[in-house]
Amino acid sequence: MPLTPGDRSFLQTIERLKVYLLLLAMAVFLYLLLTPSTEIQMATSIIGMALCGVFWLTQRLLTFISALDLELTRILNALQRSLPEEQRKELFGR
Repeated sequence: MPLTPGDRSFLQTIERLKVYLLLLAMAVFLYLLLTPSTEIQMATSIIGMALCGVFWLTQRLLTFISALDLELTRILNALQRSLPEEQRKELFGR
């Protein structure tokens, strides 16, 4: 089943949220980096790398979901065009 406009809007909101969280993470990273304690700097570096990994994985997941949506939509459209009217009503409930 293709994504609804609400689902697409949700994915776009998540995309914007990712940017805001990345900016927030960089601000925290810079603040803690300027703190003189070496332990805080090491922990911040590790957390920063982990966040970058999470954001990269999130981007890959969203890309996969978008590609899957396009492919499923293409397949459903091809099915709708090729099926007889009776089977189309049975399959899609129209």
